[in-house]
Amino acid sequence: MTDYNEFIEECDLAISLFCDGDVVQAVSERSAEELYEFAQTMALIARYHFVPSVGANRNFSFVANSSLSGGPHPCSYPDCRITKLEGLLSFAVLYADEVYIQNPFEEVYLAGASKIGDYARGEILTGILKYQFLRPLFEKGIIRYAQNEVRLCEHHSQTLAQPLLDEIDRKQELLFKLLEDFYLERCRVYFDVGEGAGPYLHVMGPTDVVDHGSVYFHLKGMLPEFLENLLNKKLPYEFSKREVVSEGLLSFIISPILEDLGRQEWHSTFFKTSYLCDNPMQMQIASKMNASAKTANSQAFNTAFHHAIPSVFSKDLDYLLRLRERENEAFSVYRSSLYSMLNDSRNWEVAEISEAFRDQVLPEINQINKRIADWKYKTRDALKEKVIFGSGTVAVGLYSGVLPHNIGEIIAALGGASALVGAAMDFNRTLKKPLVARESDLYFLWQASQ
Repeated sequence: MTDYNEFIEECDLAISLFCDGDVVQAVSERSAEELYEFAQTMALIARYHFVPSVGANRNFSFVANSSLSGGPHPCSYPDCRITKLEGLLSFAVLYADEVYIQNPFEEVYLAGASKIGDYARGEILTGILKYQFLRPLFEKGIIRYAQNEVRLCEHHSQTLAQPLLDEIDRKQELLFKLLEDFYLERCRVYFDVGEGAGPYLHVMGPTDVVDHGSVYFHLKGMLPEFLENLLNKKLPYEFSKREVVSEGLLSFIISPILEDLGRQEWHSTFFKTSYLCDNPMQMQIASKMNASAKTANSQAFNTAFHHAIPSVFSKDLDYLLRLRERENEAFSVYRSSLYSMLNDSRNWEVAEISEAFRDQVLPEINQINKRIADWKYKTRDALKEKVIFGSGTVAVGLYSGVLPHNIGEIIAALGGASALVGAAMDFNRTLKKPLVARESDLYFLWQASQ
């Protein structure tokens, strides 16, 4: 794995100069111009260092959705965003060559200095915290920032970029209607005003459709007339399906999903990456938007690991990174074996992936443990016989007077101590991980679980 030391050094320096030790205070008090310049600096550092790999293996090179990137959709609560990043870490370390995440600094930079407000300040703050959280994987190049801005000459802009943008727009228009119908049948939308929170929309639905079963959209600034009129009515007010459609209320949920998928398709097309999602529904949509790109579900992957080999998740991140670096060939073999098992599941459903781990991965790990136990038993049993036989021979010789009492000195003088050294070496080998473990394609995974 390549070290990205210069990227780390430049980012650390930029953050240090910007924050001067207090991240929260700096983001809160710095001027809009200073914030924009900082976001621009961070975006350009990433652009320079994270040039997409030439000839990257698309099966193991991914672009993550907003959720796995620690983005504000579908839930902007800090603990929830960190939980999503933890799921990303597990997948990246145990499977991927590289995972590109959405870059919050680039988003602020591309929006322009005039758009610096509370939202931009919040994203810059979380962007710094996310960078610090993911720093060990940035350093190895396993996690990288995606580039959503592609600079092309006029010819390629017209022949490559514009047709792709037009195609994405066409797909999004079609998908919006399909998703609206989908959510309309499964969700209820309310308007309410909270004490200290102001007016907001509340969408409720099944947890497999709406994260946590509820999502709140707080409304800032002047309210549209149809919402202003509701302030005089009994709250919370539930919208009819007709009102939901006519006022486009589900766009609060649908638009971020489509924008997210559009960014993934853009990156996948230009940089030959596969889609990484944590939501089965989003995976199904992604496969419809870009049939040529593969998709992977980090939620299914991590669930399968937790059920089959939970001990892997008790390991320190640095330990897994060192192991991956030290056992690079074993990692490649294990990962290819795992890919063959998972490749049959087009949409990486949780039940399918968990079944593959239960029926194929876990039995192989158990077989490795059994082969090692058998090897140790046979080796120690043979060693025990050797020691007993040797001790018995010496004892009988001493008893019968065949051997002198200073036999130990004589054996040492004759070089016979090598027999004792050999026995010690035999015993030492029983304490070490034997070669029988390396014979398995899943040796790396077994080693990670020890």
